[in-house]
Formats: sequence, structure tokens, C-alpha cells
Amino acid sequence: MLYFINTVRADFVPVFRHSEVCVAKAKHPFRRSFSPPDHIKGVRLLADLAGELASLDDPQTLQEAVLEYALQMFRCKTGVIFLLDGAGGTARPAAAGNVKGVQPVEILAAEPVRTVVLGERRPLVLPGPGLALSRGETAWHGSAVIPIAGPQGVLGLVVLGDVAPGHALGESDVALMSALGGVAAAALETRLALRDFRLQFGRRMTDLVGELGRTAAELRRIKTFSDDFFESMPFGIIVFDREFEVTFSNAAAGRLWLGERSIIAAVRRTDVARRDTDWEAGLRDVINMQQPWMAEAVTLPLEGGDPPAGRNPSAGEGPLRVNLWCAPLRSGRREVVGGVLIVEDVSQRVQMERRLAVSERLAGVGRLAAMVAHEINNPLDGIIRLVGLARRAEAESGDARCEKYLADAHKGLMRMATVVRDLLEFSRSAQGAAGPMPIRDLLAEAVHALGPAAEQAGVGVSVECGPDVPAIKSGTLYQVVFNLVKNAIEATPAGGRVDVRAQGRADAIAIEVADTGPGIPAEVLARLFEPFYSLKATGKGTGLGLVISKDLVEKQGGTITAANRPQGGALFTVRIPVAPA
Repeated sequence: MLYFINTVRADFVPVFRHSEVCVAKAKHPFRRSFSPPDHIKGVRLLADLAGELASLDDPQTLQEAVLEYALQMFRCKTGVIFLLDGAGGTARPAAAGNVKGVQPVEILAAEPVRTVVLGERRPLVLPGPGLALSRGETAWHGSAVIPIAGPQGVLGLVVLGDVAPGHALGESDVALMSALGGVAAAALETRLALRDFRLQFGRRMTDLVGELGRTAAELRRIKTFSDDFFESMPFGIIVFDREFEVTFSNAAAGRLWLGERSIIAAVRRTDVARRDTDWEAGLRDVINMQQPWMAEAVTLPLEGGDPPAGRNPSAGEGPLRVNLWCAPLRSGRREVVGGVLIVEDVSQRVQMERRLAVSERLAGVGRLAAMVAHEINNPLDGIIRLVGLARRAEAESGDARCEKYLADAHKGLMRMATVVRDLLEFSRSAQGAAGPMPIRDLLAEAVHALGPAAEQAGVGVSVECGPDVPAIKSGTLYQVVFNLVKNAIEATPAGGRVDVRAQGRADAIAIEVADTGPGIPAEVLARLFEPFYSLKATGKGTGLGLVISKDLVEKQGGTITAANRPQGGALFTVRIPVAPA
């Protein structure tokens, strides 16, 4: 806090800042000629001081005004104001202006000051020569001590010195001093409180501005998260009002839904009316009755209307199927303000369900084939034996025509037997596999079983099984390898080779069957695994061998592919995944 010494003039000399004492000495004679003290003049000056203090905001300026009026009121040339620190009323010594060695601690140490001024909060008039506040030739003496006392205690002291000659401070001056101290205390407390309020208000405003900034940043973060969340959803989200007009839609809705502003108009363009004639009433009940509504596997129009964004019917894309889920949208007061429509793309699911239905029908065909093959196989076997006996008997009679007829009948019966055998294998592949067999033994056994056929065709067959092949077993792989090696031998001309290799990889076993035949025509590669499609001559194959092999491999989670080798010939690769230990 700042303390000031002032003169009766307004041209003050600031002598010390940020201290407990400020002292100044008059540089000019008094501006006014004083008449003998009287109460009326003192009261007028006190009233003028109160009015002036009401217009001052700065505590330093306020102290200067108090000191100036005190010097006028009590006809003193010099004075000082002490503002006390804390409940003990301490002050640091300071020197200022033309007064050297000012010792304010001596005022606080004086017994009358402690008792009367600080204890009883009453003004004190000191007998001459007063209390010395400095040492040396320029010693300054205080003649009167006025407490600046308020409800919170003594805030400071006004010490006056150098009373005008011929004037003595009396009882009326003491009463006026009490009033002066009260007015100064009230004004000073008000200004100090106002200053503290402004400081606290400024800090509070700074804190509020910072909090508002943090809140705004958090709101921006939440909005960004909300926008990203809705835009990244894989299904469409559409918000509409009570009139079913769209008010918000995310990016997925733009791809999956029709470009209508009205939900009612958009749903009307779908095929939902074919299954639910009361769909519009159900949709309106979302708002009217606050009930959810849904429609499954709705087909969006691709003919007779614009398709949804991103759909290209000319590129062969099928119709878009979506599930619609609609629910009422409520405000914070639980009032229905609109609705939310969720659009889920189920096109792939519908296609998979159709494929599953086809697979189930094929499984039924497989079971039927097993029954037919079982019923036909027994009488067919007897017929073949009878034809053989007839051929031998006719050979003994010597009729060539009977031999030709019986030979043709035998070929047809053998073809029927082949078809029945393949049908039985196809039905068994749908039911499960036989017992397990190690890969190394599996390859050797399949090649060994086809040894006579390879020798008769003049084709060499080699087997190679790497040391890194894991110890996996599979009972159905034998039939797969057998079919692939058999096809390779039949497709390879005399003098060619068929190489069978098994290799272990990071997560699978790869079995390759390569031949040196003519290869596979490009237009045939796409149809190799279709049922009853065969490149063999009529009567040589049924077109079920590769179909059965593919089915067996896929049941084990693997794949089978066909390709042409760069050096010529075909290459079939079977990949079977290996589960972790």
C-alpha cells in the first residue's frame, strides 16, 4: 500500500512507492489565509472532502485528498499517512522528500498511540514539541495522530505536524479529527473493497472466459465426433419431422435410399405394398401412436424409376434389398418431434439365403441320386452279367450280328454303371469322408492305385513330398488326389509325365498335380467345375469327378484351382489350411 505526505497545495511530491510510508513537505506557502478555527469551516471542509472522495476511485488519489483536506482543516504544514498492515499494525520505515530518516515505527511504539489511537480508536493531540519521527538536523515531529478506523479495525494513521503559529489544537479539533477519520475509513474501505471486487471479478471473468473456451472446444469435439460417428455408420440414418419430411441423413443413407424429401413418398416407390397393404397406416402410427414400424427385404426400384445413388443396373448389379426400421424421435421433454428411419442393406444376405436354398436343393438331389443309384445298381449288375453270358454263348453259335448287338449293349450298360458309380461318390461326398490318412501315404497310395493305368498309357508318374509338410491327416483327400491324377494321366499323351508334389506352407498344405498334356483351353477354365461338364469323349466321363473333388476340398475349408503351366500342360493346386497346434 502507498502512504503520502501532502501540503496544502495540490503539487505533491511523491517520495516513496510500494512502502508503508509516504512523506511530502510543502514547497509553497499556504494557498488560503486561515481564520481562527471554527466548527463551521471545519464541517464545510469535511463535507467538501466527503463529496470529493465520492468521485475518486483510486485509493492513492483518495489518500492524497484526505491528507490535503486534513492539512487545511487543522492548519498544519506537513503531514503523513500510515496504512497499517495486518492486525498488529506494522509498517516498514522509509525516508522520503526533504524529510530524512523517517521512523514510523516510533509512532507505533509510542504508548499513547498504542493505547488511545490503536486501542480506543480516538484521535491523539501530542504536546509540543510532539513525537520525533526522524533523526538529525531535519527531524520531523508529529503533533496529532488521527486513526482511520472502520468496522474492520484501524486501517491507518494520519499524523500531522508543523501546526501554524498562533493556533493550538483543541477539543473541537479532536471531534473533527474523529469525523475525518471515519469519513476517510469509509471511503478507503469502499475503494479497497471495490478494488478487490474488480480484481476478483477480473479473475472470475478470466476463469469464465477460459471455461467458455474449453466448453466450446469440447462442444466442437463432440460435434466432430457425432458427425464422424453418423457418417461412418454402414447403415443409413434418416431423421424426419412430424410431417415426414427429411431433416437429416448421413452418407450411407444417400447410397442406400431414394432421393425423396418425403419418407412416405420414398416408401411408396418400393415394393412394400405387395406384402403389406396397410404399410402407410403403420408408418404414420410412428408419429400418431408412437409405435415402431419395420419392413424387411424391401426392394428398391431399378426399373420405372431412378435407382439409389451408387447403383448401376446396366453393370449387372441386382436389385437393392433393404430392411427398414422406423421409431419415434422424442425431445428432452419426451414429446414426439419426428422419427428416425434406419436403412440396412441386406442384398448380400438375401443372395446368400438364395444360394443356401439352392445348396439345400442340390443336397436333396444328392440324396435322391444315392437312392436312384442304389436301386439301379443291383439290377444293372445282373444285366451286365447276363449280357456277358449271352456273348459267350453266341460266340459258340457263330452268329456275328448277335455279337455286335451284345457288344453295343455291353458298352451302354458299362456307361450306365459309370454314371451310377459317380452318383454314388457324389452322394457320399455330401454325407462325409472316410477315415484319416497321412499326406505322404495318401499320395503314394493314390499313385500306386493308378500305376496300371499310367503304364498302359505310357505316362510316367512321380511323387514328391517335402520334409516341411506338417503331420495332417485327411480321409477325403485320397479321392481328390485320385481324381486329379487319373484326369492328368488321361490328358497326357504317351511319353509324357505327371508330377505330384506336396509342400508345407505357413498356414496350409499345397498339393500340386501337373502334367505335360495340351493344357486347358481358356474358354473351358471357367466351366471346369460345373456338374456334368467334361472334355472327354462320349462315354469316357460323366463330368462329376472335379465337382466331387471341389466339394470335398471346400468341406475342409480349402480351395482347388486350375491353370495352365508356362511350359505347357495343366496344373491343379489343392490348398488345405492347417489349424494352429
